Amino acid sequence: MRTATPKWWRIFAILCAICLTAAACGSDDETSATTEADSGAETTEAMEDEDEESPDTTAAMEEAGLISDECAIPNPAEVQEIDVMGWEFPIIEQYAKEFEDCEEGNYSFNLQFLDSSAAQDAMRLDGASGSPEFELYQGSNSFIVEMANTGALMPLNDLIEKYSDEYGLADIDDAFWDFMSIDGNIYAVPMVSNTMHLFYNETILNEIGVEVPTTFEEALATCAPIQEAGYDAGFFYNLSANWSWRIEFDSVLGSLGVDPIDEATGQPNFNSPEGIQAANTLKSFLDDCGGNTAATYSLDDMQAGFQTGEIILGHTWASRAGAMDDPEASTVVGEIQYAPALSGGVKLASPAYVDGWGIPVGADGDIDALFLAIIAAADLESQEAAAEFGLVTRAGVTNPNGPRNAAAAEASLVNGKGPDLGSAAAAIARAQLGDALIKILDGTSVEDALAEAEAAYLEEAEAQGLLS
Repeated sequence: MRTATPKWWRIFAILCAICLTAAACGSDDETSATTEADSGAETTEAMEDEDEESPDTTAAMEEAGLISDECAIPNPAEVQEIDVMGWEFPIIEQYAKEFEDCEEGNYSFNLQFLDSSAAQDAMRLDGASGSPEFELYQGSNSFIVEMANTGALMPLNDLIEKYSDEYGLADIDDAFWDFMSIDGNIYAVPMVSNTMHLFYNETILNEIGVEVPTTFEEALATCAPIQEAGYDAGFFYNLSANWSWRIEFDSVLGSLGVDPIDEATGQPNFNSPEGIQAANTLKSFLDDCGGNTAATYSLDDMQAGFQTGEIILGHTWASRAGAMDDPEASTVVGEIQYAPALSGGVKLASPAYVDGWGIPVGADGDIDALFLAIIAAADLESQEAAAEFGLVTRAGVTNPNGPRNAAAAEASLVNGKGPDLGSAAAAIARAQLGDALIKILDGTSVEDALAEAEAAYLEEAEAQGLLS
């Protein structure tokens, strides 16, 4: 199925095409809104007609041994009880519904969604046990690569090859598979493409006279007027966990044109003038924008803060945009707008991420049935439904009701730092940076935190023979 590794420009082109198509479907001027409302009604009626399976369709599926239109995979002969671990955001909630459609057959799902930090810690412990309690792990590409480098995830190449033609897996471009790969081995099925960018409450910013920032300096300058207007914190960065410090630091460092390590030699670049600048930038958002108030907010807390008007400006994941217009959870429907990530002068401080599901080594159950459960949630019908809540990975799939942040996501993907480095050395650097940088919250200096991370990284990388 796979040939040579695509260049990064190829990934950009694919993501841009998806974003631009979504943007065309999601224009929010009055004329297009009216048109979409009309066509949406017609589309809904058509979908309702399609959902009513004819007796012939039902009989054909039963004869083929498939579960249903919504779960078009073979029905296992025996019940498959599948425990799934991950963290929840709007598009993942939709994929969870796609999993549950398979419970019409002999599948039973126990979906465990924790806070993102707690979920990752739980999977690390579960994977290290050698006898995992969970059969499927959800994760971003950096987490999947981390788990693969520890030997906790099984390669899926044979299964992908086996089922590729039947389930159209070539519709997921090699560029996305590469996000989940190490040395040609694929460890997860990519289902969500993601990045980070600015969210802002347009109404309130206009009321207090604050312009939408484009650089770190401009963003820091917004904090005083926002706090003077009565808000606990100004510009929000997610700095509540070691993994979030690592991601934000890597993004800011990348915006300065620097990778955390030299991939050719394994030598670290992060304890450098640019690294100190990047870490000090993040520290300034704590010191000047509300102190540790912002640092206590998880991603779920930030999402809820935007939805309730508690937070009016910040930098978070594009996949959270769909929740802003959820009338059941948001009091600011239509008021949250989007802008590209902040610029560091060379690039935007935004990563390129892909999320998906993998199978841990030692997972209990029929491995083919586990893989097919993932495929049931990654098929065309499922991704068309999921595209209402974010960017998916099958070519050309969009949803007319998709989030309004396509243009901001596109700009951030194209002009950002790109994906995390995939080597084992880079994974070590990420772990050490996260563990060291979070100590800044307890008063550790930037210089000491980076020096600690560098020393720990060099010791471990040298022990594993990763330096040259």
